[in-house]
Amino acid sequence: MNVAPSRGRGTLPAALLLLAATAVFAQDRGPQKPEVTPDTHQTPDATKPGPEQEFLAKRVGEYTRTIKFVAQPNADANASTGTSKISAALGARFIVEENNDTVFGRPVSGTRIYGFNNITKRYEAVWMYTGSTGMICLTGTSSDSGKTVDLTGETRNLHGGTVPLHAVIRQVDENQFVVTLMSAGADGKEAAFQETTYTRKK
Repeated sequence: MNVAPSRGRGTLPAALLLLAATAVFAQDRGPQKPEVTPDTHQTPDATKPGPEQEFLAKRVGEYTRTIKFVAQPNADANASTGTSKISAALGARFIVEENNDTVFGRPVSGTRIYGFNNITKRYEAVWMYTGSTGMICLTGTSSDSGKTVDLTGETRNLHGGTVPLHAVIRQVDENQFVVTLMSAGADGKEAAFQETTYTRKK
């Protein structure tokens, strides 16, 4: 009796040969690496000073300070005076202000650090002075390339309560800038309470 050959036996060796050939071909080509599209967009180094830091650095110098408590009567007549020295720090990434004033007959000293964070795209400041052991941290933005900077933060009163603080720094010209401090009163409305004018010494 004649038995017809099985078709399955003929196709199995062929399939194994095809699989082996594919494996050898793959080995010859080596591991496949994903295609990488070159980045043609040049991005500035976020760790280096840019135009915002350069604008801040223009304030480096020595100044006289006139401090008015604008919410009090006769603010002009009762203005306090002092001096300020602003220096560039860490390769002009930041500016550091050291000020010494006489306020209501008492000496007051302070340190302020300013910078622009290239990552968050926000201005940052830390203020300290001899009237407190706390630091005031402020952040904000500018809509006119740094000529006017809006900073917000908070401080604490003697009872431990939180007091919102809003500072506006306005560059008048290359030799003068003004810092106005505002806060919300008991009625919840914001009002200015202090204005400090910096005038560069000649």
